[in-house]
Amino acid sequence: MWQRHSQTRLIAWADLRNQCKLEPDLDTVINTIHSWWQHAPLVLHYLHWDLVKDWPDPWDLIAEDTYCDLAKCLGISYTILMLDRTDINSLSIQETKENEYIVSLNQGKYILNWDVGQVLNINSTNSLKIARSMDSAMFKNKIR
Repeated sequence: MWQRHSQTRLIAWADLRNQCKLEPDLDTVINTIHSWWQHAPLVLHYLHWDLVKDWPDPWDLIAEDTYCDLAKCLGISYTILMLDRTDINSLSIQETKENEYIVSLNQGKYILNWDVGQVLNINSTNSLKIARSMDSAMFKNKIR
């Protein structure tokens, strides 16, 4: 799916969001989104933390098909934010002291993009040291 035409990726992403909107269980939704994004092709550098004003909107991100860890976290975040779920009360992208990027949801109840195989929570990630954090309010305006 990822190596196909941008229109195919955009349709697949819309299908993912529609599937998640129909699912009442938040754990299932978060695991579905996490799993979907783990297949995105990775590059070393694409987005820079300090240039959030230059980050692409959700549709351009999918169409460009270029994902560093930060861009993947942005895609995960856009996907979650666009669901407009009432059971999601906080979302942030965080950079660890080891320069890894993660998505923290509901005050760390869900940690996405740190372990490829699973969604973690703050209790299972005692070794996780956060260097800086960006609340979704900093980039949510890119969703038009």
